[in-house]
Amino acid sequence: MLHTIRKLLKPNLFWKIFLWFWLATLLTLISVIFLYSLTSQDTRLVPIEAKESELLRQTAITIQLKHVIEEYQNGLPIQPSGTNKELANTFIINNQGYEISDKEVPEVIYQLSAYYKQRNRPATVTINNYSYSGPEIVFSRGQYYLLFIKQKSQQHFSTLVTEFFHSISIWQILAVLGISFFVCFALAWYLTRPIHQLQKATKAIAKGDLQARAKDFIGKRSDEFHDLAEDFDLMADRINRIIMSQKRLLSDVSHELRSPLTRMQIAASLAQKHSQKECSNHIERIEVEVERLDELIGELLQVAALERGQQHQQVDTFVINDLLDVIISDAQFEASANNKEVVLHDSPIISFRGYYNLLARSVENVIRNAIRHTPDNTQVSVIVKDLGPKFSIVISDQGHGIDEAHLDKIFEPFYRPTEARERSSGGTGLGLTIAKRGVEVNGGTIQADNVADGGLVVTMTLRKNVKSS
Repeated sequence: MLHTIRKLLKPNLFWKIFLWFWLATLLTLISVIFLYSLTSQDTRLVPIEAKESELLRQTAITIQLKHVIEEYQNGLPIQPSGTNKELANTFIINNQGYEISDKEVPEVIYQLSAYYKQRNRPATVTINNYSYSGPEIVFSRGQYYLLFIKQKSQQHFSTLVTEFFHSISIWQILAVLGISFFVCFALAWYLTRPIHQLQKATKAIAKGDLQARAKDFIGKRSDEFHDLAEDFDLMADRINRIIMSQKRLLSDVSHELRSPLTRMQIAASLAQKHSQKECSNHIERIEVEVERLDELIGELLQVAALERGQQHQQVDTFVINDLLDVIISDAQFEASANNKEVVLHDSPIISFRGYYNLLARSVENVIRNAIRHTPDNTQVSVIVKDLGPKFSIVISDQGHGIDEAHLDKIFEPFYRPTEARERSSGGTGLGLTIAKRGVEVNGGTIQADNVADGGLVVTMTLRKNVKSS
C-alpha cells in the first residue's frame, strides 16, 4: 500500500510523459472549442435554461398585466419604449409573423421561431454578447403571439461551454477522451520502452555479465535509441576488453611468480639442511612466508580462472550431504587444534547437478573463514535447508560479526573489514571471493548476515536441478 502511494506521489517517467501528453491533448481540445465558438457564434441554438425560461414567463405576465397586446388588438399604437419599457428588449410576433410594435426584428428571432416549430421547445442563442431567448406563447382574445427577449450576456465562456455540451453527447465526449487516452498511453509506452530495455542491459552489466549488450534488448530500431544502444555497446566492449586484459595480466603475473617461488622453496629446503642452528629459525620463517606467498598465488590463479569463466571441469550429479561430510571431516581436524568444533546438523538429503570441486571449494573456504573467526571452545554450525525449488547451505560462527556496511563487500578480492585482525588471522582476502565465484558458477547466490546474538552467518542458495531423494 505504501509502495503504491509512493509511486503515485513520485510517478516514473512513463506516467509523467503520459500525463503531460494527455493534458496537452485536453488543453488543445478546449482551445479548439473556444476558438471555434468565437468565430462561429451565430448559428448555434441550444435549449433554454431554467432561469431564462422563468424570465420569459415573468415578461409574458407583465405584458399581459399592462394589456400591451390588447392595446395592439384595439388598434392603438405600441411604443417600444417610454411608458412600455418592458417592450424595449422584447419582441412580440403575431401569427402573421410581424412584430406588433413595428420595430426591426433580428434574423435570429425567426431562427428561434423555426427551432420552436421543429422541436416544440424554446431555445437561446448568443450573438455579439447578447442572448436571444424564446418564444413564450401568449394568448389574447383567441389569438396567440410569440414572445422573445433580448438581454446582455455576462457569461460568454460558460455560454460557449453550454452550447458545446448541448451540441455533443456524453458518449461522444467519452469517446474523444478514450481515444486521446490510448493515443497518449501508446506514445508514452513507445518513448519509455527503449529506456527500460537499455536499463536491463545496464543492470546485467552491473551484475557482472560483461557480455550483455543493449542491442540484444532493444531489438530492431532505426532511431536515436538505436544509436544510443550502439554507443552503449561500444562502451561495454571497451570496458570488457580492459577488464579481461587486467585479468590476463593478473593470471600471467601469477604464473610467472610461481616458478621462482618454487625455486625459492627448494633453495630454502637445501639451506635448512646445511644451516647452522643460528640460521635455522630465519630459514623456517622464510619457508612459512614462501608457503603463504604460494597459497596467495594459487588463489589468485583460481580467481582469475573463475573470472574468465574457465572451469575446466565436468558437470556432475552428487549429494550435497556427502560433499559436506568430506569437507567437515577435514575442517574438524583443523578446528580441534584450537578447541573449536564444526557441527553438521540434521539436514534433508539434497542431490545437485553442478561443478563438484568449485562448490566444495566454496563451502570449504566459508567454513575455514568461520573457524578462523569463531572464538576458542565454540563451534561452527552447518545446516542444509530445503526451500522447495531451491536449497541453502547455512554456515554460522559465534564470532563478533562485522559492521553492516561491510556485509556486501567481504566477497570482493582483498577486501578486509578489519585489516589488522584479518592479517593476524592469516587470511589472504581471496577465500570468500573464490566462494562467491564458485557458487555463482553453479547458478547460486551467496549472502552474509550478522546474527542477532553475535556471529556471522553465510548463506549459499542454489536452485535444485535434481529431484531430491
